[in-house]
Amino acid sequence: MDRVSLLWRLRRRARRGALCMAFFCISMALLYALCAENSVPVTDAIFGIRARTRAQPRTHSVIKVLRGGAKPVYVDPQKLPGVIPGDPRRPIPVLSSPNHTHEDSHFPTKRKREPLGFFARLLPRPLTRALETLFGGRRRGELSGRGGDAEFFGPHGLLGEVWNDEMSSSMLGSRLKKVVQNYQAMNKYGVEAGGPGGVSSRPKLTSLQLLCQFKDRVDKVSTLTSDLQPFSALPWAVQLPPDPLTSDLGPFGSCAVVSSAGSLRYSGLGKEIDSHDAVLRFNAAPTAGYEKDVGSKTTIRLINSQVMASDDHRFLSSSLYSSGVLVAWDPAPYSADLMQWYNRTDYPIFTQYQRYRRLHPLQPFYILHPHFQWQVWQRIQDNMAEPIQKNPPSSGLLGTILMMSLCEVVHVYEFLPSRRKTELCHYYQRFYDAACTLGAYHPLLYEKNLVKRMNQGSDRDIYTHGRVTLPGFTQLNCTQSGGGVPD
Repeated sequence: MDRVSLLWRLRRRARRGALCMAFFCISMALLYALCAENSVPVTDAIFGIRARTRAQPRTHSVIKVLRGGAKPVYVDPQKLPGVIPGDPRRPIPVLSSPNHTHEDSHFPTKRKREPLGFFARLLPRPLTRALETLFGGRRRGELSGRGGDAEFFGPHGLLGEVWNDEMSSSMLGSRLKKVVQNYQAMNKYGVEAGGPGGVSSRPKLTSLQLLCQFKDRVDKVSTLTSDLQPFSALPWAVQLPPDPLTSDLGPFGSCAVVSSAGSLRYSGLGKEIDSHDAVLRFNAAPTAGYEKDVGSKTTIRLINSQVMASDDHRFLSSSLYSSGVLVAWDPAPYSADLMQWYNRTDYPIFTQYQRYRRLHPLQPFYILHPHFQWQVWQRIQDNMAEPIQKNPPSSGLLGTILMMSLCEVVHVYEFLPSRRKTELCHYYQRFYDAACTLGAYHPLLYEKNLVKRMNQGSDRDIYTHGRVTLPGFTQLNCTQSGGGVPD
């Protein structure tokens, strides 16, 4: 009897232990999902600015503070953990270099979102999103499929077959409209909006007039050089190129600007993209595993300072960035000079630049002059009938203008969505959000309006291939544009 009682107690304890362990595992999984989904309310893929969960380094030299004291100690970037030292004797290929990434190339096909039922309406939004992460198989943004934004992407959505160049924030769903309006009211960079834009009475320019306005009023794409103040007085000035990018590259015949849009997936555009003389890609967009859709050639990669500073993107160690020409940019205050910008960068672009140059001294690496981004922003605002976000343009538009200064003809892929339009943010990730197409932090909605007006190709090209055709600035005859740059 005692033996039976002992076995019964042991079995009861085992069942209790198993239930406690199951409850603990479920709690930890739910906690992980909550943290993963809500640590960044609207992701950097939408806004371009990630919530800083830890202090960003603001110094302009690589230092490390010992735990036992405050004395800074210099750290050689070549000896940092996880960094693959560069070989200064091996030149880095510039053109037609395949890219590699550690991203998993096995990408599941898009599944329809299953509703969570009646209880989803009773649960708070963070918990609902956590359950979607655990059981839905993909991540969705705060602005995805809520408040009417999803109706843009259906077969009969408001986007229609081809992008309407009169798109306005008033057409957005309530949730996304509120975010855009908030950014329109914010002025982090001290923008002093002037000019004729932002009013409904603004005359709409022709395609040629717009192109000539960019050619005449946006300075030749300028990059930092070693002779510019305050950089010429710094010990690492020798790492900056002696000449601007436009003096070292081009001219090219045909060029492709390849967005990172999710609608590129299953597009089959790889061979067409690779047929161009030069190809520009953005940030951490890979080609390995996606060659059929996006090609394999990379001539220039335009990256923002956030990608350079983020541990997730492994800027210093990933082979993704070690081929082709790198061009970096960082938002500067609207009226700041170079010294003010140097002391107040959004992310530590100069620290990362120095570290990367020491690892890859032979790879061409340029930094865009900050005035360029605000000149482009002003052209957008001047041609819109309502105020736009007082934030820098997206990398997509900056890269397009950059290539127009280097090429005779530029084809931009999936900047304006094709018939494959989707909420999928990037072709190589599993994050879905309407704001990646319609814009939130960047004035993306208005950028697309402008590109649609400048397009020299047909609407059919946009619908089937997501392809916009733009002439290079050298091919424009602005003397016959009929007054292309009115005030």
